[in-house]
Amino acid sequence: MRSKTVITLLIIATILLLIKVYVANEIYYTSRSIQKTTQQINALKEERNILKIKIEKLKYKNTIVDPLFNYLPPKIEPSQESNSSTTKVKSEKKKDAKELFETINIEETF
Repeated sequence: MRSKTVITLLIIATILLLIKVYVANEIYYTSRSIQKTTQQINALKEERNILKIKIEKLKYKNTIVDPLFNYLPPKIEPSQESNSSTTKVKSEKKKDAKELFETINIEETF
């Protein structure tokens, strides 16, 4: 073979090799980007599940527990007069509601 033919074949082989290396690197970096995005998606899905659980707990509190607070009878001690102020009754009602809420024992487990 001639030397020009050999040099031409080496140049073509080098160009093809460089193209292969470039494509392999692009595939590698693209797959890393995809993996990073997938991890972010999984983290957001887990956060969404946690938020759904919190929403369910708040819905339970608003539909079940809060109406119970409204129906609690105020504690009126015999020493109090029958014309007690409404602020005292409301503060006692809040205390009763707080005690009831503590006895129901809704815990956040996060």
